[in-house]
Amino acid sequence: MIAAIIACSSSCSPSEPDGGSEPLVRVGTYSEAEASARAGALAPEGSTPWWSTFGDRTLDRLVDTALENNLDLQQVAARVLQADAELRKVKGRLFPSLDATGSAGRRWLDSDADDASGSDNSVSLGALLEWEIDIWGRLRSAVDDKQFEQGATIADWQGARLILSAAVSEIYFEILEQKQQLRLIADQIETGETLLDLTELRFGQAQSSIVDVLQQREQLAATRALTPTIEARLRQLELALDTLLSKAPGSGKPIRFRSLRPPPEGLATGVPSDLLKNRPDLIAAQLRLASIDAQIAEAVADRLPRFVIGVTGTASGGAGIDTLIANAFAGIAGPVFDAGIRKAEVDRRRALYEEAIDAYSQSYLTAVRDVETALVGERKQGERIELLERQLTIAQSLLKETRNRYSQGLTDYLPVIAAVTTEQNLQRDLVTSRRQWLSFRIALHRSLGGPVGSGKLKPSSRSRE
Repeated sequence: MIAAIIACSSSCSPSEPDGGSEPLVRVGTYSEAEASARAGALAPEGSTPWWSTFGDRTLDRLVDTALENNLDLQQVAARVLQADAELRKVKGRLFPSLDATGSAGRRWLDSDADDASGSDNSVSLGALLEWEIDIWGRLRSAVDDKQFEQGATIADWQGARLILSAAVSEIYFEILEQKQQLRLIADQIETGETLLDLTELRFGQAQSSIVDVLQQREQLAATRALTPTIEARLRQLELALDTLLSKAPGSGKPIRFRSLRPPPEGLATGVPSDLLKNRPDLIAAQLRLASIDAQIAEAVADRLPRFVIGVTGTASGGAGIDTLIANAFAGIAGPVFDAGIRKAEVDRRRALYEEAIDAYSQSYLTAVRDVETALVGERKQGERIELLERQLTIAQSLLKETRNRYSQGLTDYLPVIAAVTTEQNLQRDLVTSRRQWLSFRIALHRSLGGPVGSGKLKPSSRSRE
């Protein structure tokens, strides 16, 4: 299987980092996708970005802003420009180089003889045309190396876009969670105050003891004590979101409240072999593997003779150009004895290739594991939420019954306190669990490789032409 994975890398051209042919790997389907009712067929290429599947315009706007302005992403974009410049520089070595020289001088003569004094001028112009004939493909291999590396940096950029979009989505949904928690706690405090009024009234009528009042006061104080922690977490998330958007922390607009909704159904997962052409990190690994292969070819060719042809020309004279000298030459140079340095370099690059094969294979297996992990996490989280909702329904019924019995004087206040605490804890747990459900979906999108859209490669505005 691993050999087939590696064979796929050779089918990826540097101009098509997504892979231009059908993957060679066939490892069936994801076992968890078959168990999940939310998994579907692989979405076609060129589909809308993954975060738009949530149907949240605010999230779309935040991710788009981050992809446009994030400074870390612009750093990666600058690396793509560096790789492009390296490629153009190496490509230039395939063509002849032309250098020109020029000089001008004036000479003064001084002698005792009257007719020997004076001065004269001299001008010299020269040119050198030189071209290395790439018989063994050393220069072409260097070009292939840089071309594959350029494709890998583009894949790195796409990977950075994927990571950034996932980070923004995670923070956004957690902000909604904290806002929902604050609203929930406000309602719970209001309920607690109502219960406190009830216990104080019954205490004033000698229908309950001071213990009941103190128990309710303690329960209400514990609920109020949750607010500062949630408010602090909410502020931290808002500052983190501003930073991802490359805004001054604290200058962003507050996120409007919206209830958390379940992840949309029908997510496309495809088959594991699709990861080879969809995940940016695997695409980059494929291209870097091909880059090392080109480096091996370059090192092998470096052990062979080099052939150079060229022409030199020099024009010189005094008051005018009166002398022209031109030479044509051909040369050959090759290693005779280097103490095994060039052979050692070939061996080193071959060892790097073997290391890259193992790393690429392991990355593929890890990617498959990431998808399986996210799938099982999302499925089990959905089951847990369903069970929590049932438990909450029972807890609400229990609270209603215990309050009725307490009002009728059939029991003390302790069962009411226990029922209130259970209900409120379940309510808060349910909000957190719903946000975690969305986090599993985000992790699944990230492990599948997006899609994140083509995007526009835009480096920092400080870049100079």
